[in-house]
Amino acid sequence: MIAALLVAALTAADGSRASRLSELQQEILRLQRERDGLATRERGLLGDVARIDAEIALHRARFEEATTRLRDTEERLADSDRALADLDSAQGRRGPVLAARLREMYKMKAVGWAALVLAPLRGGQGFEGLRYAGYLARRDARQIAAWRHDAARLDAGRAALAGERGRLLALQTEAGREGAALEAGRAARASLLSKIRDDRLQHDQALGELETAARELSRLVGALEGDGSPPALDVRKFRGLLDWPASGTVSAGFGPAVHPKFKTETPHPGLDIDAAPGSPIRAVFDGRVAYASQLHGYGLTAVVDHGNGVISVYAHAEALTVSPNDEVRRGQELGRVGESGSLRGPYLYFELREAGKPVDPVAWLRKR
Repeated sequence: MIAALLVAALTAADGSRASRLSELQQEILRLQRERDGLATRERGLLGDVARIDAEIALHRARFEEATTRLRDTEERLADSDRALADLDSAQGRRGPVLAARLREMYKMKAVGWAALVLAPLRGGQGFEGLRYAGYLARRDARQIAAWRHDAARLDAGRAALAGERGRLLALQTEAGREGAALEAGRAARASLLSKIRDDRLQHDQALGELETAARELSRLVGALEGDGSPPALDVRKFRGLLDWPASGTVSAGFGPAVHPKFKTETPHPGLDIDAAPGSPIRAVFDGRVAYASQLHGYGLTAVVDHGNGVISVYAHAEALTVSPNDEVRRGQELGRVGESGSLRGPYLYFELREAGKPVDPVAWLRKR
C-alpha cells in the first residue's frame, strides 16, 4: 500500500512543483495548529474521530511534501547524471589528443626550443618561427588549463552527486515513514468506526453527540446568515435548476434516517452523496463563503451564503480550497470529497437551508 501511495504521489506532481511545495508547507503548519487545538477542544467519540482525522490530514500533507521533494531531487539527479556523462565523454575524447601533445612538448624540450625557433633562420624566417612557437605555447597552456578546470568540475560534480543521492535516500525514508503513519491512522480510524457501528453503547453515545453537533450547526448557520451584501441573482428564482454539489449517487435522502442494526432514528436534514474520494465539491450557486474550517461532527465544512436567506452546507471534505469571505461562482470548486468527521467513510453531506430551516435539496437541484 505504501508503495502504491508513493507511485501515485510521484506521478501526480506537476510543473508548478515549487509553488505546490510552498503551499504544502503552509498547509502543514495550519494542520499542526489545528491538530493541537483539537487535542484540548474536542471531547467524546466525535472528538476522537476529529483528532484521528487531523493526524491523517497532517500525515497526508507531509507525505505529499516528501514525495514532491523526492521527485524534484530525482529529476535533478537525472540532469546532473547527464551533464556529468557529457563532460566525462568530452574529457575522454580530449585525453588522447592532450597526451599526444604533451609527448610532443616533451620531445621539443629535449631538442630545445631554441633549435626549433632558430631552424627557420636558414630560410630567413626566424621571426615567423618565434611567433609560431609562442602560439603553440599559448594554445598548449589553454588546453591544459581547460583540462584541469573540467577535471575539477567533474570531481566536484561527482561529490555533489553523491550528496544528492544521500538526500534522495533520506527523502525515500521520510516518504516511507509518512506513508506508514498515514496507513496507521487510517487503520485506527477504521477500527474506531467499527466499534461505533457494532457496539450499542458506543453507537448511542455517538448518536447523542451527532444530535448536539446538528444543533451547533444550526446555531452557526443562523449566526452566519445575511452578513454580506445582496447578491446580483436571487437564488430562489433558480429553484429546481441548481447544480449538484458532487457527482455520485444519493445514499441517504432528506428526512429521518433509521439505523439498519439498532433501528434508532435520527434527523437527517440533508443528502448523503456517495462521491469518489478526492473528487471535487462544487458550489451549487453564486455566493459568499461564510465558513470554511473544521466543524464538530462534520469535519472540514464549507458554508456558502447565497443571499435572500438561502445557505448551502458541504461537509466531510478531505480538503477545502476556499476561505471565509471568498466570493464563489456556480460550479466553482470548494474542496475535495473525503471522510473528515464521518462515521461511515468518504461521502459528501449536503444541506440547503432557507430562512434558517433545512429544506429538501432535491427540490432545488436540477434533475439528473
